[in-house]
Amino acid sequence: MTATYRFDPVGVDVWDRRENQPNRGDLVRKTQPFGCPKNGTMGHCFVEDAATGQFRGLVLLASLKRVRS
Repeated sequence: MTATYRFDPVGVDVWDRRENQPNRGDLVRKTQPFGCPKNGTMGHCFVEDAATGQFRGLVLLASLKRVRS
């Protein structure tokens, strides 16, 4: 099973907010869209909604806090 993270925006995720970006506290999973730079490149990664799998965009790795179950 893929790790789940809570989105807690920092830095550019706070002041340059995007329409499809997760909301503070949303649970997300990392995803790797085909043809895109690898997750971790320049401190960013792609995420999807943990419950629905809906793509939510590119966020800073520092904005993700791992949720342990």
